Amino acid sequence: MDKRIYLIRHGKIDVGEEKRYIGITDLPLSSEGINQAGQLSEYFFHISIEKVYVSPLIRCVQTSEIIVGSRNIESVLLEELKEINMGDWEGKSFAYIKNRFPEQYENRGKHIDTFIPPGGESFYQLQQRVMPAFESIIRSTVGNVLVIAHAGVNRVILSNFLGLPLQEILNVYQPYGCVNELFWDQTYQRWQCKTVG
Repeated sequence: MDKRIYLIRHGKIDVGEEKRYIGITDLPLSSEGINQAGQLSEYFFHISIEKVYVSPLIRCVQTSEIIVGSRNIESVLLEELKEINMGDWEGKSFAYIKNRFPEQYENRGKHIDTFIPPGGESFYQLQQRVMPAFESIIRSTVGNVLVIAHAGVNRVILSNFLGLPLQEILNVYQPYGCVNELFWDQTYQRWQCKTVG
Protein backbone atom coordinates (compact mmCIF):
# COMPACT_ATOMS: atom_id res chain seq x y z
CA MET A 1 0.00 0.00 0.00
CA ASP A 2 2.20 2.79 -1.31
CA LYS A 3 0.11 5.89 -0.88
CA ARG A 4 0.06 8.97 1.27
CA ILE A 5 -2.85 10.81 2.87
CA TYR A 6 -1.91 14.47 3.27
CA LEU A 7 -4.05 15.98 6.02
CA ILE A 8 -3.92 19.76 5.68
CA ARG A 9 -5.24 22.62 7.76
CA HIS A 10 -6.56 25.56 5.75
CA GLY A 11 -4.61 28.82 5.59
CA LYS A 12 -4.98 31.63 8.10
CA ILE A 13 -8.24 33.51 8.61
CA ASP A 14 -8.76 36.94 10.17
CA VAL A 15 -10.58 36.64 13.50
CA GLY A 16 -9.52 40.00 14.95
CA GLU A 17 -7.25 40.71 17.89
CA GLU A 18 -8.96 38.42 20.44
CA LYS A 19 -8.99 34.63 20.39
CA ARG A 20 -12.43 33.46 19.29
CA TYR A 21 -14.44 30.29 18.87
CA ILE A 22 -14.61 29.96 15.10
CA GLY A 23 -16.18 26.59 14.39
CA ILE A 24 -18.54 26.48 11.43
CA THR A 25 -18.53 30.30 11.01
CA ASP A 26 -17.74 30.65 7.31
CA LEU A 27 -14.78 33.03 7.07
CA PRO A 28 -12.52 33.45 4.01
CA LEU A 29 -8.74 33.26 4.00
CA SER A 30 -6.83 36.35 5.02
CA SER A 31 -4.05 37.67 2.75
CA GLU A 32 -1.57 35.69 4.86
CA GLY A 33 -3.75 32.61 4.45
CA ILE A 34 -3.73 33.05 0.67
CA ASN A 35 0.08 33.22 0.78
CA GLN A 36 0.20 30.05 2.90
CA ALA A 37 -2.01 28.24 0.38
CA GLY A 38 0.33 29.43 -2.37
CA GLN A 39 3.28 27.89 -0.52
CA LEU A 40 1.31 24.63 -0.21
CA SER A 41 0.68 24.73 -3.96
CA GLU A 42 4.44 24.87 -4.54
CA TYR A 43 5.01 22.02 -2.05
CA PHE A 44 2.55 19.71 -3.82
CA PHE A 45 3.39 20.77 -7.39
CA HIS A 46 5.59 17.72 -8.09
CA ILE A 47 3.56 15.24 -6.00
CA SER A 48 1.05 13.06 -7.84
CA ILE A 49 -2.43 13.51 -6.33
CA GLU A 50 -5.37 11.21 -7.11
CA LYS A 51 -8.14 13.17 -5.41
CA VAL A 52 -8.80 16.05 -3.01
CA TYR A 53 -11.40 15.90 -0.22
CA VAL A 54 -12.42 19.28 1.16
CA SER A 55 -14.54 20.75 3.93
CA PRO A 56 -17.23 22.89 2.27
CA LEU A 57 -16.37 25.94 4.41
CA ILE A 58 -14.94 28.71 2.23
CA ARG A 59 -11.52 28.83 3.94
CA CYS A 60 -10.91 25.20 2.97
CA VAL A 61 -12.38 25.56 -0.53
CA GLN A 62 -10.10 28.55 -1.20
CA THR A 63 -7.07 26.66 0.15
CA SER A 64 -7.92 23.70 -2.08
CA GLU A 65 -8.42 25.82 -5.20
CA ILE A 66 -5.06 27.54 -4.72
CA ILE A 67 -3.22 24.26 -4.06
CA VAL A 68 -4.75 22.47 -7.06
CA GLY A 69 -4.55 25.46 -9.42
CA SER A 70 -4.91 24.37 -13.04
CA ARG A 71 -4.13 20.70 -12.35
CA ASN A 72 -6.83 18.25 -13.43
CA ILE A 73 -7.56 16.71 -10.01
CA GLU A 74 -11.02 15.70 -8.83
CA SER A 75 -12.19 17.58 -5.73
CA VAL A 76 -14.95 16.30 -3.46
CA LEU A 77 -16.73 18.46 -0.88
CA LEU A 78 -17.51 16.49 2.29
CA GLU A 79 -19.92 17.86 4.90
CA GLU A 80 -18.37 15.50 7.45
CA LEU A 81 -15.11 17.48 7.25
CA LYS A 82 -16.69 20.71 8.56
CA GLU A 83 -15.13 22.11 11.71
CA ILE A 84 -16.59 21.39 15.15
CA ASN A 85 -19.87 23.25 15.68
CA MET A 86 -19.48 25.67 18.59
CA GLY A 87 -23.20 26.48 18.74
CA ASP A 88 -24.00 29.62 20.74
CA TRP A 89 -20.27 30.21 21.22
CA GLU A 90 -19.65 30.77 17.50
CA GLY A 91 -17.82 34.03 16.93
CA LYS A 92 -17.61 34.86 20.64
CA SER A 93 -14.24 35.65 22.20
CA PHE A 94 -12.72 33.36 24.81
CA ALA A 95 -12.82 36.28 27.25
CA TYR A 96 -16.55 36.87 26.62
CA ILE A 97 -17.46 33.24 27.35
CA LYS A 98 -15.17 33.10 30.38
CA ASN A 99 -16.78 36.24 31.86
CA ARG A 100 -20.40 35.53 30.92
CA PHE A 101 -20.46 31.75 31.39
CA PRO A 102 -17.64 30.90 33.80
CA GLU A 103 -19.04 27.48 34.76
CA GLN A 104 -19.42 26.39 31.15
CA TYR A 105 -15.96 27.71 30.32
CA GLU A 106 -14.46 25.80 33.23
CA ASN A 107 -16.36 22.62 32.37
CA ARG A 108 -15.06 22.68 28.81
CA GLY A 109 -11.53 23.00 30.11
CA LYS A 110 -12.01 20.00 32.42
CA HIS A 111 -13.96 17.86 29.94
CA ILE A 112 -12.68 18.97 26.54
CA ASP A 113 -13.61 15.61 25.00
CA THR A 114 -17.29 15.49 25.99
CA PHE A 115 -18.35 19.08 26.73
CA ILE A 116 -21.06 20.36 24.38
CA PRO A 117 -21.50 24.13 24.07
CA PRO A 118 -25.19 25.08 23.83
CA GLY A 119 -26.39 24.21 20.34
CA GLY A 120 -23.01 22.79 19.34
CA GLU A 121 -21.12 19.52 19.50
CA SER A 122 -18.33 17.92 21.54
CA PHE A 123 -15.02 16.62 20.23
CA TYR A 124 -16.34 13.12 20.84
CA GLN A 125 -19.33 13.85 18.58
CA LEU A 126 -16.99 15.42 16.03
CA GLN A 127 -14.89 12.27 15.99
CA GLN A 128 -18.00 10.13 15.45
CA ARG A 129 -18.86 12.34 12.46
CA VAL A 130 -15.38 12.57 10.94
CA MET A 131 -13.78 9.13 11.35
CA PRO A 132 -16.22 7.04 9.24
CA ALA A 133 -15.78 9.52 6.36
CA PHE A 134 -11.99 9.54 6.74
CA GLU A 135 -11.79 5.75 6.88
CA SER A 136 -13.94 5.60 3.74
CA ILE A 137 -11.43 7.91 2.00
CA ILE A 138 -8.60 5.52 2.92
CA ARG A 139 -10.52 2.46 1.70
CA SER A 140 -11.76 3.94 -1.57
CA THR A 141 -8.57 5.53 -2.89
CA VAL A 142 -5.40 4.08 -4.39
CA GLY A 143 -2.99 6.96 -4.93
CA ASN A 144 -2.00 10.00 -2.89
CA VAL A 145 -4.89 12.04 -1.47
CA LEU A 146 -5.25 15.53 -0.02
CA VAL A 147 -7.72 16.11 2.82
CA ILE A 148 -8.19 19.82 3.51
CA ALA A 149 -9.97 20.52 6.75
CA HIS A 150 -9.70 22.28 10.12
CA ALA A 151 -7.70 22.14 13.34
CA GLY A 152 -10.46 20.34 15.27
CA VAL A 153 -11.12 17.85 12.47
CA ASN A 154 -7.42 17.13 11.99
CA ARG A 155 -6.94 16.71 15.72
CA VAL A 156 -9.65 14.06 16.06
CA ILE A 157 -8.21 12.17 13.09
CA LEU A 158 -4.64 12.36 14.38
CA SER A 159 -5.58 11.50 17.96
CA ASN A 160 -7.36 8.42 16.63
CA PHE A 161 -4.37 7.31 14.54
CA LEU A 162 -1.83 8.10 17.25
CA GLY A 163 -3.87 6.41 19.96
CA LEU A 164 -4.18 9.59 22.02
CA PRO A 165 -7.17 10.09 24.32
CA LEU A 166 -9.49 12.89 23.24
CA GLN A 167 -8.84 14.50 26.64
CA GLU A 168 -5.40 15.44 25.23
CA ILE A 169 -6.67 16.66 21.87
CA LEU A 170 -5.46 20.24 22.23
CA ASN A 171 -1.88 18.95 22.60
CA VAL A 172 -1.98 18.03 18.90
CA TYR A 173 -0.37 21.07 17.27
CA GLN A 174 -2.17 22.19 14.09
CA PRO A 175 -1.07 25.65 12.93
CA TYR A 176 -2.60 27.30 9.87
CA GLY A 177 -1.40 25.71 6.62
CA CYS A 178 0.23 22.69 8.27
CA VAL A 179 0.61 19.31 6.51
CA ASN A 180 0.37 15.94 8.25
CA GLU A 181 1.48 12.96 6.17
CA LEU A 182 -0.19 9.63 6.94
CA PHE A 183 1.40 6.54 5.42
CA TRP A 184 1.18 2.76 5.79
CA ASP A 185 4.15 1.29 7.67
CA GLN A 186 4.82 -2.19 6.24
CA THR A 187 7.06 -3.14 9.16
CA TYR A 188 4.48 -2.47 11.85
CA GLN A 189 1.44 -3.05 9.60
CA ARG A 190 -0.25 0.15 10.68
CA TRP A 191 -0.70 3.77 9.65
CA GLN A 192 1.95 6.21 10.83
CA CYS A 193 1.98 9.98 10.80
CA LYS A 194 4.58 12.69 10.43
CA THR A 195 4.18 16.45 10.19
CA VAL A 196 5.94 17.68 7.09
CA GLY A 197 5.05 21.36 7.04
